[in-house]
Amino acid sequence: MNKLDRYILINYIKGFILGMLMFLLIFLLAESINVTGWIMEDKFTLKDSMVYIKYGLPEILVNTAPLGILLGSLLSISKMAQRLEITAVKTAGISFRRFVLFPILFSALVSVFTVYISINILPEANKMKREMKDRKLKEDDQTKKNEKKDVYIKLDKNRMLYASYVNKNKNLMEGIMIVDFHENLNGIKSIYVSPSATYNSQSKIWDFGSLKELDVEKNMENEILSSEFQLRATPNEILEDQVKAKELTLKELREKSVYYSRVGANTNDLFSELYNRLSFTFASFIMSFIGLSLGSKYVRGGAAINIGLSVLIGYSYYGISTMLRSMGPVVSVFPLYITAWLTNIVFFALGVYLFRKAEY
Repeated sequence: MNKLDRYILINYIKGFILGMLMFLLIFLLAESINVTGWIMEDKFTLKDSMVYIKYGLPEILVNTAPLGILLGSLLSISKMAQRLEITAVKTAGISFRRFVLFPILFSALVSVFTVYISINILPEANKMKREMKDRKLKEDDQTKKNEKKDVYIKLDKNRMLYASYVNKNKNLMEGIMIVDFHENLNGIKSIYVSPSATYNSQSKIWDFGSLKELDVEKNMENEILSSEFQLRATPNEILEDQVKAKELTLKELREKSVYYSRVGANTNDLFSELYNRLSFTFASFIMSFIGLSLGSKYVRGGAAINIGLSVLIGYSYYGISTMLRSMGPVVSVFPLYITAWLTNIVFFALGVYLFRKAEY
């Protein structure tokens, strides 16, 4: 790295920090407005609000990183363009591609940082934030807590349970199907079905009204005694072990997506979260192409124009991405992986087009 590279990179990082701080404050302000309302209603204390915002920080950082890169690119490079430094560098025979090499590498590093947060920190933070909100605001009414329809849970490594209806107050399950897989989910071994079961709180097992085993390998149906099949998961465990895609790590998302799809469960939400989380980590890298290219052309208005451009482009990206994300699991126009990556493909193509124009 020579002196010119260091100069460019330092200016770029300064712009990035300024952009991050600006958008970080906007996101924190929006979060604080919600929390202030809860404080006024005596549902949150000041300490609670600080803890709640802390749990939300990983998601805010992941969301603001691409916007920080975009604004930082526009501010730093446009300032150089204004001082005719880019023109001087091109006159000296240095291409625009070489000029912005280290800013692009820095943007790739930011993308790696967001990947780390998305994989290791974000799922647990989302879970803690949701649990705190539910606990403090009591958003889950008792009916929702005590009964559910279409419950899927993983009982152990190779066994899964489906119940069409579960009621904790009545200790009751209806429309039961338990699937036994071979090791590593390599095919179905047996399926157990029963119209209903009641939980015996003394023996701590479920009593099945009528239980049949469907041996997939032998293509046989056997009626078995309830005492021969001991299911020890409590009603609480069955109701509480519901999949919340935002709270799962990438590994858990992949495992549960494969697991539930094997038994015909609806896995659109899980696959949608998996593909979108992977695709969004590239947003910072894509925004650097757009920001660097647009910033290379000096325009009157300076910082105000650049901030307006970054807000317009950034929120267009978020708007399209959010719309496709919400439509993906419901409207099957494209496969989920195409829907998740479509915004990236469009904006990356725009970035490459602008980058090529900036080279000449």
